Amino acid sequence: MKVLVLGAGVVGTATAWYLAARGHEVTVVDRCEGPGMETSFANGGQVSAGHPEPWANPEAPGKIWKWLQRDDSPLLFRLRWDIAQWLWGLQFLRECGAERTRANIGQIARLSLYSRTQLQELRSSEEIQYDALARGILHYFTDRAGFDAAVGTVPLLKELGLERQVKTPEEAVAIEPALAHARNRIVGATYMASDESGDAHKFTQGLARLAAQRGVKFLHGRNTSWCSRASGIGCASPAARS
Repeated sequence: MKVLVLGAGVVGTATAWYLAARGHEVTVVDRCEGPGMETSFANGGQVSAGHPEPWANPEAPGKIWKWLQRDDSPLLFRLRWDIAQWLWGLQFLRECGAERTRANIGQIARLSLYSRTQLQELRSSEEIQYDALARGILHYFTDRAGFDAAVGTVPLLKELGLERQVKTPEEAVAIEPALAHARNRIVGATYMASDESGDAHKFTQGLARLAAQRGVKFLHGRNTSWCSRASGIGCASPAARS
């Protein structure tokens, strides 16, 4: 089958790689002049399977309401008289329920564990160099409510095969000495020893080179309207494009 992938970021490039591995004829179209030049260029690079909590959760509506009243809100939301936007909002609120949140955590955790395993196998088999570090990820908290919420999910995550360790401020500083100057502000921390990090840009470019060797065709400097002119090709759009 011929497949057209829109976007040569980390997700689009990985999609192309696995499709080609299954024998498909793959073309990747991207508006930039190389792979991984937008969101994947300066991505935080966390492989954090141990943090599967969704944005839609019981605490989200209250946080959003407070944020919308601040000039420096981390959330930008423009309310419109758009039925699709209102329906999406209602669906989001539905997913914030406790039962739905628990179910979504389970789905995200299973997907995250599978994805991390695939990454580790790919890294081992293809020897991709992207500054990979397997030192775990530490989250520290300066407010009690946030810390208690993170601790509250420990039993559920353990059921799902994820070991979230609860750490005291002293233990957090021992793991990351750079936090010593903020010791008095930290109320607690959580640590996922199995989480990883790396350079998403390097990974994407390295995988793109290997994908090209496998026969994947990359078309750079093209906008997505090119797809509408391509006939006889199924389109996969793993990354949002503006």
